[in-house]
Amino acid sequence: MSSLTTSRTRLRGITWVVVRQHRRLITTTAVLLVTAALVASGLRIAFELTPYDENAEGLFTRFAYRGGLTALADFLASAAVLLPLLVAAVVAGPVIARELESGTHQLVWSQSVPPTRWFAAKIAVPALTVAVVAVGLTGSFRVLWGPSAGDHRLGWQERQVFLTLGPTLAAHCLLAVAVGALTGLLVRRTMVAMSVAGLATGIVMAVMFALWERLWAPATAMSADPDSMQVKPGEFVLDSGLLTASGERLPDSVCFPPQDAACYAAHDVVGRWWDHHPASHLWPLQLVETGIVLALAAAVAYAAFRIFRRRHA
Repeated sequence: MSSLTTSRTRLRGITWVVVRQHRRLITTTAVLLVTAALVASGLRIAFELTPYDENAEGLFTRFAYRGGLTALADFLASAAVLLPLLVAAVVAGPVIARELESGTHQLVWSQSVPPTRWFAAKIAVPALTVAVVAVGLTGSFRVLWGPSAGDHRLGWQERQVFLTLGPTLAAHCLLAVAVGALTGLLVRRTMVAMSVAGLATGIVMAVMFALWERLWAPATAMSADPDSMQVKPGEFVLDSGLLTASGERLPDSVCFPPQDAACYAAHDVVGRWWDHHPASHLWPLQLVETGIVLALAAAVAYAAFRIFRRRHA
C-alpha cells in the first residue's frame, strides 16, 4: 500500500514539473482558445438576434455578421490543418529531444523518479493539452460553421473543413504527440527532431488526404441526360462519366467535347452516372478515419515506450 501511494505521489510530482516547464505555452494556448470561443459565440449570438433586412447596410447587419462568421470559420479551419504539424514539432523538440540533448533528464531521474514515469508524463501532458485544444477548436468551428455552411469555401467536402468538424482533428493531434515523442527519442537533437517529426506527421496527413474520400463506400446516382447531374446540396461528387444502354460506364473523355450527339449515338450513350458521398456520409467517414489514425497513434506510442525501456529502463 505504501509503495502504491509513493508511486502515485511521484507521478503527480513529475506531471507537475512537466506542466511547470511548459506553463507559458499552455497558458498562451488556453488564452487563445478561450478568446476564439468567445468571439465565435459572440458572432453567432449577434447573427441569430439580428433580424433579416435585405436593405440594411453597415457593420451590424445580419449580412455583415454572416461574413464575419464565414471569415473566422475559414481561418480556424486553415489553422487546424497546421495544428498537428506544430504539435509534432513541439513534442519532438522542446518536450523530448531538448531534455535528452542537454542531459537535464538525468537530474529528474536522480530524484527517485523512474525513467518510464518521466517519459509517460512527457507524453501524457501534451496529449491531454492537444486533445482539449482540438475539441475546443472543433466546438468553436461548429458554432461558426452553421450559418456559413453554404459558402463554397466551407462545404464539408473541403478537407480542412472535414478535418475540423469532428474527432478527426483530435486523432491527428494525438498521433502528432506520439510521432513527436518517438522522433525526439530517436533523434535527440532539438531542431533536427522538430523537422523530422513535422515532416513525418505531414506525410501521414498527406496520405490520409489522398485516401479519406474512399474510406467509406460512395453512393452511385444516374441521370437520363448525359449532359447533366442532379446533384443535391451537400453531396460530394467523386467521379462521373457516361452511361450506355447496357449499363456500361464510360469516362467523359470518350465523347469530348461534351454535348456531341453523334458521339453519344455511336457509343450508345443514354445517360450519366456519378459516384458521390451524400451529407449523411460525413460521420461514417469521420469515424473511420479517426479509428485509423488513433490505431496508428497507439502503435507509434507503443514503439516509443518499447525503445525507451530498452535504452533507459
